Amino acid sequence: MTILAGRNVHMALKSIKSTKLRSVLTMLGIIIGVASVITAVSLGEGVRKQIAGSVATSAKNVLTVRPGKLVNRDKNGNVTSANYQAAFGTAALTNQDLQAITKIQDVQSTTPLSTISAQAITRDGRQYNSIVIGTGADFAKLTGQRISYGGFFSDSEADRNLAIIGKTVAEQLFQENVPIGQVALLRGHEFIVGGVFDSFGANAYTGGGDLNTAIFIPYSSAKAISGNATNIYQILVKPKAGITEKALSHEVTDALSETHGGQQDFTVLTQAETVKLTGKTLSMLTSFIAGIAAISLIVGGIGIMNIMFVSVTERTREIGVRKSIGATNRQIYSQFSIEATIISLVGGIIGVLVALLANFFIRIGTSLTPVATWPIVGLAVAASTVIGIIFGTAPAIKAARKDPIESLRYE
Repeated sequence: MTILAGRNVHMALKSIKSTKLRSVLTMLGIIIGVASVITAVSLGEGVRKQIAGSVATSAKNVLTVRPGKLVNRDKNGNVTSANYQAAFGTAALTNQDLQAITKIQDVQSTTPLSTISAQAITRDGRQYNSIVIGTGADFAKLTGQRISYGGFFSDSEADRNLAIIGKTVAEQLFQENVPIGQVALLRGHEFIVGGVFDSFGANAYTGGGDLNTAIFIPYSSAKAISGNATNIYQILVKPKAGITEKALSHEVTDALSETHGGQQDFTVLTQAETVKLTGKTLSMLTSFIAGIAAISLIVGGIGIMNIMFVSVTERTREIGVRKSIGATNRQIYSQFSIEATIISLVGGIIGVLVALLANFFIRIGTSLTPVATWPIVGLAVAASTVIGIIFGTAPAIKAARKDPIESLRYE
């Protein structure tokens, strides 16, 4: 049996080599499917690890306040489920909410994150469509985001037109790495660049945008140049020493319930809950993308089945000869089934190599750090093998059932 299986493998490899171009094109769907799934999951895993790392370097016990009811809680206040639809709502926090939180006695500091629409323009006319974020002096400290050059504005500079910019803004708007002292016009107001952030990675506190393309200005300045039309999408809250996150969370919830007329259309999350919610959202998105990518595996399987049907027809006389000298239906079935499986398996292995190459270029070309784990690599290769077995079954059965006399007459 082992000798026969080895012979079938040898014959399958010989057949694949004799039609190299057709075999590669047949594998293409499997290659794309495996590479896409591994890359998508690697990106998700990499972002998850970046988020965990950002929490480790950020300030401890930071509460996050967001608009919309993002989670459901039990009677003890523990999160039971997430409302993902609320994350895409149009609700926003207000300046009244920020003031209510700031007035709480157990709060050490609050930092809003608000957005305004503004195009950045240099004095020599270069333009850049950037995200403009109005925030507080403790933003960098609370999020653990490092500044490569210069420094972040302080509380005493909250009324000055200072801008701390992302790395991409420095490179594309000012066309230099250290544009400290340069001036950018935002809605007709001059802002002096006081610092440049280190590259932003995935961060549980900074939302889903690429903040390397963002310009950070004092919250009061953002209100002034926008006519108080700022959109607060998040407030970070740091409790005083000795005050637990849980205790302050209840105080913040009570304060905001008053400003919202008793409506629970906001969410207060502890640091652990923020990371957990971000991770769940990321897992759901990764699974969705990986599911779409996996469709390529099905398409690849159909391609293998079609080519194997063509191969069975082309090799009808060969089947007749083999049967006439004693080959059984089972042996013919094994021959063609093994050939389909090898095509799919080789496609899966090539797909893994393509995914690893894609991860490498993503690492060196972006701020993302994909992490390919062995379990997902093994699962992808196993899935490609199973696809070959399943979609190679019908052609193999057709080959096994061919009449030897009719096969020998086939031209």
